[in-house]
Amino acid sequence: MTLGIALSFAVAVPQVVRADAGDFLGGAVVGGVLGYAIGQDQQKKKTQRTTRSTRTYRQGIPSTTQGAQTQTALNYFGYNAGGVDGQVGRGTRAAIERYQVSMGYPINGYDFQPYQRDFLMQAYYWATSGGQASTQLSGQPLLLAYRQQVHSGTALAAAPQPPAVAAPVATSQEAEPATDVAEAPSATLPTLFSGGATGPSLANRCSAVMLQTSTNGGYTTLANMADPDFALSEQFCLARSYAMARGEDLMQDIQGLTPDQVAAQCDVFGEMLEPQVVALSLKSRTESETQMRKLALDSGLSPEDLAATSKVCLAMGYLQDNMDTALGSALMLVAMGEPAYGELVGHHLREGFGVQERRDLAMQWYDASLSALDAGSQAVFLPSQSDRPQLLRAAMVQAR
Repeated sequence: MTLGIALSFAVAVPQVVRADAGDFLGGAVVGGVLGYAIGQDQQKKKTQRTTRSTRTYRQGIPSTTQGAQTQTALNYFGYNAGGVDGQVGRGTRAAIERYQVSMGYPINGYDFQPYQRDFLMQAYYWATSGGQASTQLSGQPLLLAYRQQVHSGTALAAAPQPPAVAAPVATSQEAEPATDVAEAPSATLPTLFSGGATGPSLANRCSAVMLQTSTNGGYTTLANMADPDFALSEQFCLARSYAMARGEDLMQDIQGLTPDQVAAQCDVFGEMLEPQVVALSLKSRTESETQMRKLALDSGLSPEDLAATSKVCLAMGYLQDNMDTALGSALMLVAMGEPAYGELVGHHLREGFGVQERRDLAMQWYDASLSALDAGSQAVFLPSQSDRPQLLRAAMVQAR
């Protein structure tokens, strides 16, 4: 029955009505995204315990999905990882080492650091979203061109995102102005702003951070931290990558909806949560949580439904550089009882992505998130790095 709901909604998705928040949450989300993803999310949680001990992936490739993504990107840039099957064997490790050599990283295919993979994937999304067509390069020269553009601050046009979700669903009303824009001389100019003028691109910011991390030889640690602000930016981009990977895993299991249809629903989800996002820079953490929790209760949906939808839309928001969707989804997850996602809210408030910069309020969210981890809440970002909370707390105190 659940699958039937999802399939039936797929036909009607282009006509989502932007009604009040309760109507939207009760109709579009349940009928579309959640029809299949909820059961899969719960099933994965049940099976993780039995599969974790048999995994063979090394650091930086924690899942079959990420393994396949890495192989795809390595092959795209000419490092020849072999067939894309998600299994990180000798061929993939050899390709990783060739990539590490060309980038000047420490050479060890068994030790694929997160910052190394993050930069590879950012370059891949950029290249397949127009970078290759703009430069007319391919293979390793294309990857090095991306590194040079990020280093010089001239990364091209749109924020990096997977090809499957690069184009949002367009209406006939939207199609006509596009012709006029294409005729304007300024239409071909690159921009570092998502949507034209809504704020700086977090994707480009994270590309620059990853490049600096690469130059530094790895992520900041407690022992070598000299710039607490940069350390927090690194952790922001790392948490963003993990959020995208988790949401992409869920999206793999959604049946009856195309990626564009999922993206369209998440766009509306972000629109409906925009008032709560705006309030983040005006109200205390407690007030913001209370307001979001009231919206969730008024919708009549279960916390599990809303949490699963928010994880999908959190990833989609970051992939599309849509801060209302990403930040609203993170706030919803906190309201639904997953306080670790409050770290993302703190990062956004500290750096001013999607909201007005408010470092004082950011500290409230950091404190609450870290306190929840201290009290036993499950870590969602780099759970294997046991000293990460200590690093965040030290950087947070020094950056006040």
